[in-house]
Amino acid sequence: MVKTPLFALCVLAAGLSFTAMASAQTSTPAITVNGAAPDLTPPTADVPQDQPINDKDIYCPTALEPILPGDYYACEARAAYGQGNYRKMIDMLKESAYWANKDAQYSLGLAYLNGDMPQVPQDRPQGLAWLALAAERKSEQYRVAYASARAKATVEEIQHASTLWRQMRLRYGDGVAAPRAIARFNHGIQSIDDAARENGIVYLYGYSPFPESAFAIANKLHDQATADFDNVHGTVVVGKPQWLQGQPVSASSTARSVEP
Repeated sequence: MVKTPLFALCVLAAGLSFTAMASAQTSTPAITVNGAAPDLTPPTADVPQDQPINDKDIYCPTALEPILPGDYYACEARAAYGQGNYRKMIDMLKESAYWANKDAQYSLGLAYLNGDMPQVPQDRPQGLAWLALAAERKSEQYRVAYASARAKATVEEIQHASTLWRQMRLRYGDGVAAPRAIARFNHGIQSIDDAARENGIVYLYGYSPFPESAFAIANKLHDQATADFDNVHGTVVVGKPQWLQGQPVSASSTARSVEP
C-alpha cells in the first residue's frame, strides 16, 4: 500500500503566500489594479508572524482563483482537510485536478487507493486511475507511486482502472486540462501585466496585506505558473513577457480598477 503523511494529500505549490484569517468574506473587488487598496484589515493583522499556521486556519486568497485556480483549489482542499471536512477536501482536489494540478491528482490517487481517510471510501481502481493521470507529467515521485500501486493491484483492478482512466483523461488529462489552465492564467494575468508595464500597483486581497508593485506581483505569478506548467509535455505553456525579466518599460501610470 502506498502511504504518505496525511498533510501531503493537499500539497501547495511553493511560492504562494496563503495566510490565516477568519474574516475573509467581502464584497470588495478581489483585484484592484492601479487603485487604492480597500479599507480592510489586512489578512495577516491578527496572526503573529512567528506563529505557524495550522491547516484549519488557512485562508485561500480568492483573488487567485481567476488566475491560478489549480493552486487556489488545492489550498481550499488543504483547508478542508485541516477542518476535518474530507468530502469537501475531495471535491476541492477534483476541482484543482480539473485545472491540471498534478499534486491534486496524486493526492486523490492516494486517498482512494489507501481508503484510510474518514468519509472517503476505498476505491482502488479509481485510485490507480488518478495516479496514472498524475504520472503523465513524468515526475519521479508520481511514476514510482503509480508503478508501486499497479504492481500490487489485481488484474481486475487494473482493467477497471484502465477503463476509468480513458474516461477521466478526457476531463483531467494534460491534453485538455493544461491548455484550459494556461488559457485561464493568460486571461487572468493580463491586467496585472499591463499594470506592470506601466509601473503601476496591484492589490490582491488576501495574497498580500497591502498594495504591491504590479511588476513584483506579475513576476511572482508568472514564476508560479512556470512551476505549475513547465513540464507539460507537448503543450505551449505560458511564458513571462521579456520585459518582465528586466525593468518596466515606462514609469507612467493610469489609475483604473478591474474586477474578475
